[in-house]
Amino acid sequence: MELDANLKLRAFTVFLTVLLSSSIGPNMTFYYLKYFGSLWTGILLVIVSVAGFLGSLYGGHLADAWGRRPTMLVGAGLMITGYILATLANSPWLFQPGLTFFGFLIAMAGGSLADPADQAMMIDVSTPANRQFVFALIYWIVNIGVMFGAAIGGWFFRDYLFYLLLGMTFGAVINFLVIFLGMRETFTGQAKEQAKTVKQALRSYLTVLQDRRYTIFALGAVLSIVVYSQIDYYLPAHLTADFHTYWLWAQEIYGQRMLSLMMITNTALIIIFMGLINHYSTRWPLIFGFSVGQGLQGFGIALSFILGDFWPLILATLIWTLGEIIVVPAGQTIRADLMDPDRIGAYSGVFAVTRPIGTIIAGSMVSLSSLINKWGMAVIILIMTIAAIGLTVKAVNTPQKSK
Repeated sequence: MELDANLKLRAFTVFLTVLLSSSIGPNMTFYYLKYFGSLWTGILLVIVSVAGFLGSLYGGHLADAWGRRPTMLVGAGLMITGYILATLANSPWLFQPGLTFFGFLIAMAGGSLADPADQAMMIDVSTPANRQFVFALIYWIVNIGVMFGAAIGGWFFRDYLFYLLLGMTFGAVINFLVIFLGMRETFTGQAKEQAKTVKQALRSYLTVLQDRRYTIFALGAVLSIVVYSQIDYYLPAHLTADFHTYWLWAQEIYGQRMLSLMMITNTALIIIFMGLINHYSTRWPLIFGFSVGQGLQGFGIALSFILGDFWPLILATLIWTLGEIIVVPAGQTIRADLMDPDRIGAYSGVFAVTRPIGTIIAGSMVSLSSLINKWGMAVIILIMTIAAIGLTVKAVNTPQKSK
């Protein structure tokens, strides 16, 4: 309750946004498959990813050129527009899957545009003393939103999509009003840049990439994302092929259900123990906390790849979840500390690029797994984990003058 008012409001909008997006977003793939087929679904998902990628890049530049609050308002406005189109396209008066996709494309671009400004504002109004706690708190709230949102979507998506979309539109309007009425501008750096062209944005990002410390850290972040993304990419394939069916309370647990149980276990542990564990881990030196967390997470995920029985996989889940709880706030705090305070938006935009790059690499490794089997995948994950830790340590220890 002692946090800056912007952070309190940000916590509320994060929960609302994640709750609504988690109830619909993950299920839209099934929607596209039903109405467009597998070929077009793949193409449409790539288009959405590219829109998010470009939106993040340009949004990071605008966060420094316009300021945090104006950029967030533009992004929130685009989200409202997109959700209104998607709602109308699935209403009792109109049904148009093509318009639904167009609406979600606009909403994705708006959300991605606003995200670097959101991140920059959090860094602006937090302090080195409370920053790790702030990131841990936001991550905890995100997991609560995901848990409830996934439950709502699983229960209502098929039969009540129109009402879910209405709720998402209403939530986007509330988000806009909270930013407009409640949040203040936090950009206090040098004079805002006047040029807002794509050329100027690219020039801004090239300048960020000349910061050797931050570039090394970003490379380590790509490897961290590759490691964690295997939970969504290779782990389902491994469980489908190698999990030994288990009966729990008269219910058959097969590969797909085991993955769901592992994710439920992960989310529940984060919600219950995030505060307790971070109460102690935040007292550690940042780089030590990052190394311990990243090491546990990578080891637990690699262990999941070579196990095929129920309880050993639950144990592996406990290990990588403990690592996740420790590494996320530590890593985000290190990222904030390495940024130029006058250009946080551009730095946030550059960091946004690491996620699509990491997920592309992670996806390609699923094809590679057919050649190197589960043991090879486990070894590669461990090597990437060690490399991610090494690059992050090198970034932190690189002198500031090497910018």
